Amino acid sequence: MDKKSVFRSNLLKRRKTLGLTQEQLASCLNVSPQAVSKWENTSYPDCELLPRLAGELNTSLDSLFGVNIIDSERDIEQLVDDEMRCTPPDERAEKFMRIMYTALCACNPSNDTVGRLHDSYEHETYAGLKTDRELAVSRLSADLRYFCFLEVPENGVNSYFGDTTNMVRLFNTLADESAISIISYLGASVRNKMFSVEMISEKLDIPLEKVQHIIDRLDRFGLVWRVSADIADKPVILYGYTHQIPLTLILVLAKTITNYLKYMDPNIEEWTQGAFRRENGEQDEVVPQVPWWQEGEL
Repeated sequence: MDKKSVFRSNLLKRRKTLGLTQEQLASCLNVSPQAVSKWENTSYPDCELLPRLAGELNTSLDSLFGVNIIDSERDIEQLVDDEMRCTPPDERAEKFMRIMYTALCACNPSNDTVGRLHDSYEHETYAGLKTDRELAVSRLSADLRYFCFLEVPENGVNSYFGDTTNMVRLFNTLADESAISIISYLGASVRNKMFSVEMISEKLDIPLEKVQHIIDRLDRFGLVWRVSADIADKPVILYGYTHQIPLTLILVLAKTITNYLKYMDPNIEEWTQGAFRRENGEQDEVVPQVPWWQEGEL
């Protein structure tokens, strides 16, 4: 494909990716729709229009002309920023997962090909990364995809825990099936919707006293917020759900932990110690690895 054809193809593809019509792009550049049509079929824009055209399409001239520049000083953050900003909102999650999956696969020292997220998976499939510096787990199946990454601190994750009393209280709360039902019900609500304990009890067929007990515990964690209202001259307490992101991830990851993770793509394990550290700073001696085959060894 010649350079003109590459430019026209990239211009057309970029315009459609952004959901712009020829008329809309023309309006941004103060040219006629016929001019945009010519650029996509028979001619180049004037030189002074090229930077403005690239700017309106939120891309670079190199990209429009199909020039691949290998630069050790390239700004990776800027490239990701440009890519995500020009991605339509309904396609952003898919783009994010593909970027994260490729980044994870690039940590695999035994594979030098670009990791590309598949469009579908026959089985429930995960990806895992475990090194001395980072941990990651990702579910790849399209019915529910996620990517969780942890940069392992030098002193280990346990140094962050401190007093674990509230952690135990949270896990004791979540150990109740009714609590998970209540959280799921509240979490399905729209923003700022309020609930009474009586309504939750009726909807989920859970005894009123148990609902109140669970709601009070969630309130102490800041997972629900309460307001007082006078309805028909009677004081009523109503609760709203805060839609806390970590709680959603905790429940999703709990399901992952209890699954048998049979299918992993990829599963990268390049580590000598776990993410926890002993408080006194002691470390186990590294278990020596069996040396790899020497050249010529039979």
